[in-house]
Amino acid sequence: MKKIFLSVMCCLILLPTYGQHSIKGKIIDSENAVMPMVNVAFLNQSDSTLVTGAVSDSCGVYSASLDVGSYIIRYSYLGYETLYKNILVNADITLPIARMEFSQTELEGVEITAYRKPFKLNRDGITADVPNTILAKQTTLNDLLCKIPGIQQRGDAIEVIGKGIPTYYINGREVTDQTELNNLAIDQIQSVRLMTNPDVRYHSEQRAVIEIKTKRLGEGLAFNVSGNLLQGNHFSQNYRMNGSYNYKNWDFFFSYNYDRGKKDSDLDIYQQTQSDTIWNLTNLSQKQIFNESHAYTGGVSYHFSPESEVGLKYEGKYSEGNTSSNETLSMIPDKGVSTFIKNLSDVSDKSVSNHFNLYYINDWKNGWKMNVFGDYLHKTDRSRGNIREWESDDAEASMDYHRKADWDLFAAKFSLSYETEKAGTFSLGYDFSHTSGTDYIEYIRALNNGRTRNTELKNSLYLSYDYTWNNLSLGAGLRYEHIRSDLRETNDSKSQNQTYHNFLPSVSLSYNTESLQQSLTYSIHTERPPFGVMNDNAVYTNRFTYQKGNLYLKQALTHDLNYMLFYKFLFFNLNYTCTHNPLVTAFYSMPGNSAVTVSYMDNFDKLHNLTGMINLQYPVKWWIPSLTLTCMKTFFDYPGPDGSMLKSGRPLMILNFNNSFTLPSGFLLSADFNYGSRGYYQLYESKSYTSLNLSLKKSFLDDRLQLSLDGYDLFNKNKIRSAARLNDIIMNSIGKEDTRKVGFTVTYRFRTERTMNNRSAAENEMSRLNMSE
Repeated sequence: MKKIFLSVMCCLILLPTYGQHSIKGKIIDSENAVMPMVNVAFLNQSDSTLVTGAVSDSCGVYSASLDVGSYIIRYSYLGYETLYKNILVNADITLPIARMEFSQTELEGVEITAYRKPFKLNRDGITADVPNTILAKQTTLNDLLCKIPGIQQRGDAIEVIGKGIPTYYINGREVTDQTELNNLAIDQIQSVRLMTNPDVRYHSEQRAVIEIKTKRLGEGLAFNVSGNLLQGNHFSQNYRMNGSYNYKNWDFFFSYNYDRGKKDSDLDIYQQTQSDTIWNLTNLSQKQIFNESHAYTGGVSYHFSPESEVGLKYEGKYSEGNTSSNETLSMIPDKGVSTFIKNLSDVSDKSVSNHFNLYYINDWKNGWKMNVFGDYLHKTDRSRGNIREWESDDAEASMDYHRKADWDLFAAKFSLSYETEKAGTFSLGYDFSHTSGTDYIEYIRALNNGRTRNTELKNSLYLSYDYTWNNLSLGAGLRYEHIRSDLRETNDSKSQNQTYHNFLPSVSLSYNTESLQQSLTYSIHTERPPFGVMNDNAVYTNRFTYQKGNLYLKQALTHDLNYMLFYKFLFFNLNYTCTHNPLVTAFYSMPGNSAVTVSYMDNFDKLHNLTGMINLQYPVKWWIPSLTLTCMKTFFDYPGPDGSMLKSGRPLMILNFNNSFTLPSGFLLSADFNYGSRGYYQLYESKSYTSLNLSLKKSFLDDRLQLSLDGYDLFNKNKIRSAARLNDIIMNSIGKEDTRKVGFTVTYRFRTERTMNNRSAAENEMSRLNMSE
C-alpha cells in the first residue's frame, strides 16, 4: 500500500513536467557577437500575459519550459530594439538564432558615469560602439579613429598599421571624398568597424576597410554648422554645414564644405650615385602649398518601408591650388666640374569632379535581402607649371608645361542574400565597372610630350556562406574577377594590353565567449596601380630629377593571414602577408646620363611582412589609458650595387599611448603620444619619430554647442626621415611637414542630422583616381 501511495504521488509531481516542452535558443547582435544578460519573456499569444521568462547566459544561450500552445517571445536589452517572435510549441524546440539591432532612440538627460568597454571582436574585425562611451566625446572623426587599436595618424593621413590607407564605408556606401568624412558629426555615428582582412563581399584591392554606421532619427529639419581655425606656420580655415529635412517616407539632405589653407613642406635629399662617375647630390627644397576647395552634396531617398528604400545622391567638388618651390641643388662629381643650380617652380592646378549615385535596397521579412547600386563619375584635372633654373654662371633656363587628364567611370553592383533559420546565410553578388581616360602632358618647345589612353573593364562575381553555431562562427567565400586593361601611348605608338582571371577565396573562423573572443581569417587580395602612373609620361622636376610613369605595370597579389584575440582588457593581433609582384616606388640612374635620377613605380618579385600588435586598455576612475605596441618586420630582397642583392633590415616598432581624462565641470582632456623607431618597410629604412597631441573639449547647451582646443605635434618631432639603397644609388631624405599646429573648433547643432542610408558601386576605382584627396 505504501509503494502504491508513493507511486501515485510521484506521478502527480511529474505529470506537469511531462506535459511541458523544452525551449532553447541563442541571441547575437548585428555584428554576430553573443549577447549575455538579455531578458527573454514568453507571453501568451491570446492576451499577451507573461507565462515565464529567462535570461541569456555568457554564451548568449537561454532556455525555458512551456506547455503546448502559441506564444510570443519578447527579447529586450538596454540600447537595443525590442524584438518579438511568434512560436508554436508542440515538441522540444531549438529556436533560430535571434539577432538584435541597435536602438534608433536615445535617452535624453541621462548621464552615464560608468565605464563601458567600447570595443568587441567578431569574425570580421574590431567593432567600436560609440554612444555612451569615451568615443562619443571626440570632436572629429580622426580623433575617434585614433582611439581604435591599430589605427594611427601620420601628418594629415589616417593609416591602418601594416595595411596603409583604409577604404571608408558609410552605411554600406563607399566614401569617395574626404570631405564627406569631415562633414560627419560624432553624434551621428552609431558604430565603427575596422576590418584588416575584408572578405569576398568587398573588392579585392581593399586590404583595410573602416565601416561607419550612423543613426536614424525622426522627422523634422536638421541643420548643423561648424568652423575650424588652425594656426601652424600659416593660417588655415574650414567651414561646413549640413542639413536634412525628413517627412514621412521622404528624406532630403544637403551639405557644403569650404576649405582654405596654406602649408609648408620641406624636403632635403642627400644622394650618391656610384656609377662610372661618383655623383654627390644635395637637394634642399622648400615648398609652399596653397589649396582652396568647395564640396557640395545633395540627395533624396524614399522609404517604401523601414526595410525598403530608393535613393539618388549627387556629389561635386571644385578645387584649385598653387605650389611654389624653391630648390638649391649642388652636384659634385669625384671627377670633372661641379654644378650649382637654383631652381624656382610654380605649379597651379584645378580639379573638378561630379558623381551621381542611384541605389535600391530591400530587406524582406522572409530572410531575403537585395541591394542594387549604380554610379557615374566624371573627373577632370588641369595643371600648368613654370620652371626656372640658374646655374653658377648666372645662365638662366626656363621651361613651361601643362598637363591635363579626363576620366569617366561607370559602375554597377548587385547583391542578394538569404538567411535561413538553421542552415546559415548564403550571399551572391556581381560587380561591373568601366573606366576610361586620357592623361596628357606637353612641354613647350620640348619633344618629350606624352598622351596615354587608358581603358579598363572589370566584371566580378562572388559567392559567400556564413554559419553560426553556439560560440562558433564560420565564413567562406570565393570571388572571381575578369579584368581587361588596354593602355596606348599615341605619340610613339606604345601599347600594353593585359587580361587577368583572378580566383580569390576567403575563409574566416571565430570563437566567442563572454570573456574571450578569437578570430582567424585568410584571404587573397589584389592591388592594381593608380591610374595616374599607368602612362609613359616623364615629368621634369629639375636638372637631375625626373618622375616617370610605367606603362607595363602588373597587378600585385597578396596572401593575407590574420589572427585576433580579445581577453578582458587585452587585445592581440598577428598578421602575415606574402605579396607577389609588389608595387614599390623605386628609382634608377638614367642610362647615358648617370647624374640624372628617375623615380617611378615598379613590380618587384616578392614581399613578406609580419606584424604583431598588442593593446592594453583599462580604466582607472577618471583616467582611461590605452597603450598599443606594434612590431612590423619586412622580408624583402632587392637589387644592390654590382649585381648584389640587399635585404630589408631591422623591424619597425610603433608605440601609441592615448589618454583620456574626465575633469570636473564636464571638461575632457586628451593626451596622445606616438613613437616610431628606426626600421625597414619595403626597401626604405625609416628613422625614429615622436609626436604629442593635446586636446581640451567642453560642451554647452545640452551638447548642442561644443568647443575644442587642439594642439598637434607640440614638440615638432613628427618628421619623416628615411634612407634607401637601390642598384647604384644611395639616398637619404628628411621630410619636414607643417605638423605643429594649434586649432580651435566650434560646432553648433540645431538638431542632430539624419543621414541617408545610401550605397555606391564605384568602389576601388575611385580611390585609384585619387578621389579621396
